[in-house]
This record gives sequence, C-alpha cells and structure tokens, in this order.
Amino acid sequence: MDIKDNLSKMFALRTGHRLFCFECKDMTYKNKTIRRHRRGNWWTRFYHEGKQYSIYGRTQLDCYGKLKIIVDRLEQESIIAKAEQYLQKLNHPRHQIVTQAVAEPPQAKFTLIQWFDEWLASCKAGTVRLQSQKNYRYAFQKMKSLHDTPLTEITNLTLSKVISSIVCSKQTHDNIRSILKQMFAVAHNNKLIDNNPTLNLPKPNGTPKKKRQALTPEQEQRFIETALTDTKYEPLLICLLQGVRKGEMLAIRPNDLDFDRNTLRIDESYDEQNPQDLQTKNADSNRTMPMFELTRKLLTKYKDHEPTQRIYEKHTSAKMYKALRELQELADLPKFCIHELRHTFITRCHEKKIDEMITQRWVGHQVGSRMTKAVYTHISHNAELEYIEQMNAKTS
Repeated sequence: MDIKDNLSKMFALRTGHRLFCFECKDMTYKNKTIRRHRRGNWWTRFYHEGKQYSIYGRTQLDCYGKLKIIVDRLEQESIIAKAEQYLQKLNHPRHQIVTQAVAEPPQAKFTLIQWFDEWLASCKAGTVRLQSQKNYRYAFQKMKSLHDTPLTEITNLTLSKVISSIVCSKQTHDNIRSILKQMFAVAHNNKLIDNNPTLNLPKPNGTPKKKRQALTPEQEQRFIETALTDTKYEPLLICLLQGVRKGEMLAIRPNDLDFDRNTLRIDESYDEQNPQDLQTKNADSNRTMPMFELTRKLLTKYKDHEPTQRIYEKHTSAKMYKALRELQELADLPKFCIHELRHTFITRCHEKKIDEMITQRWVGHQVGSRMTKAVYTHISHNAELEYIEQMNAKTS
C-alpha cells in the first residue's frame, strides 16, 4: 500500500470551495476519466469531432454506463461515416452500404420517486444550492401517494387529482407544479414516456402567498436612526443600505471590501445549515457594487480584521431575527422580514429614477429581468402623490 492510500483514510485536500478526497478513485473508459463533482454526483466531459459532451450520473457506475454507451455509439457512427465517404469518393456503384442498426439501450423503468431522485442528481446537483435541493425534496413529499407509481402510468388526470387534494400554501403548490413540469419534460425528451402528463396542468387554488412590502421613506429613516444606536443591528443595516440578501451579507469578508475604489464584492452566500456551500443564488448574483457612504463608515473598522474571516460570523440567523423584532419595537415599525429590506432598497432606487439596468447590476438580477420591477418595486404613497400632481399639471 503506497503513501497515497495510507493518507486517504485520514486526510482530504481542500482547494477553494471544492473538496477532493483521496478515497474517491476515478474510473476511466477509453482515456475518459469519471470524477466526483463537488456537489456529490459524478461527471465527465470529453470532445468528439469538435463537439463537447458532458455526462452526469448519480453514482460512479451510473455515469460509467452512460459514458460507455455514448462513446461506443460515437465511434461506430464515425466508422460508418468514414466508410460511406470513402465509397462516395471512389464513385462506387453501391455507395449505400448496409449497416447493422445500433441497438438502443434498454430504457429503465422508473417509479415517480425514483425518477425524482434521478432528475435531481442529474439535472440539479451542481447547478443549484444544497438548500434549494432540500426545498425540492420538501415540496415533493406532498406527492407521496404517487411515489411508487410507475412513471408510464401517470396521467394528467392523476396529477390533477393529487395536486388538488394537497392542503398547502399557493407557493408550495406552484413549486410542486414547477418540479413536475421539469421532471416530466426531461423524461419525455429521453423517451422514458410517450406523452407528457404535465401539459395543461390546471392551477389549484391555495392560500395566497403573503405579499411583501417595502418601508416608506419615513419608516426607513426611523429604521436607520434606531439601528445606529447599537452594533447588534449593523448586519440588518447593511442589508438595507446595500440591498444584499441575508446570506450574502453574512458571507462578507474584509478582502471583499475595497476602500480605495469604494466597492463591495459579492461572490459568496453563507447558509448555516450548509456552511460548506458558499455558492451564490445564481451566476448573476456574483457582482461588484458600490459601497455607499454610510456602509463605508460602518465597515471601516474591519480593515484590520482577518482577511479571509467572515466579519459577521458571530451573527446567527436567530440573533438577527431577535434583533429585528427589538428594532421594530423601538422604531415603532410594523413587522416585516429581513428580505423586505432588499425590497426597500430596490424601491428607493426606482423612486430616485436610477436606471433599471444599474439597479439590476447592484442587486444581482439578470439584466433585462422583469422580476426587478414586478416583484421588488413598491411605489410609496408620497411618490404616488407626486405622479398624481404631474398628471394634474398636464391637464390643467
């Protein structure tokens, strides 16, 4: 047994956000190596005739089986294509050669829960955060009555009845419908089912999701003045001043702060339940935004802080929510959640006529997304009165 095998039982090498364990032995097929993805599934990537192929599998053997089928098929197709080209070049009278049809791999028969696990491991692992995958599993548990039903026996009527019988919020209903639509679309594209039962799936009635609000300018001012009285309110104040998400705020480190250029870099998001998963919500969430004046004054004291240590590592979610409730009482504010501070920031940007593309870059939304206005913008009463005066001035 060599040194590597001895060390593999005790140590793992951490590089950036990826963990590589010596115990994970790679498998190869025709010089194509299968490696373990940092999200837990297995994958490989190779090029064939200028085209890139990426293969994912829930297990190492699963990925190996898919790789073997695809590589063998590509090689056989290449041989046939080269033979046909050669015969055509020679003007052979019988240039159409008879080839043996490539046997299609037998299609696996999945139950609904088996296909959910396969879909989640193959299509979502490595692309969404671990917490999002947990949310998928939580929503899908509502479909427990169909978990053991074969995928090919599920119809539109079956899904409609089960979804309508589920007692939950409208948001959970929407999540279940979204998961089912994605799952069955992939199954239909891979010819596991002949028809997609989620087409024209009706929307069931449910408890409407609580509509989030933004603070008015007066409420925002009271919030800021009260928050400046105690450092325990500082993380909440950063969420309001910069419009960042709670996880993004908790992940800020001193090396993300550039006091020369007055910028704040956001490229990580901290989740207490998955502390090793520092991936942001999506690619657009990775951004560099301006550090506004009050933020700079609050964060200047962290210049000498350990560069790679989170500056708010002592502020847990429980402590933050407790501080938020105290602050709301002291400032005589209605109850709201931390994320509504982000709504307030985006609303102020809109009221101050800041270009929407700039706002989207600051808050980490995709440029051109309709969500910024449709979901996050709340017009205050005072701003509405100004618009009314402008309209009255035109008609007077």
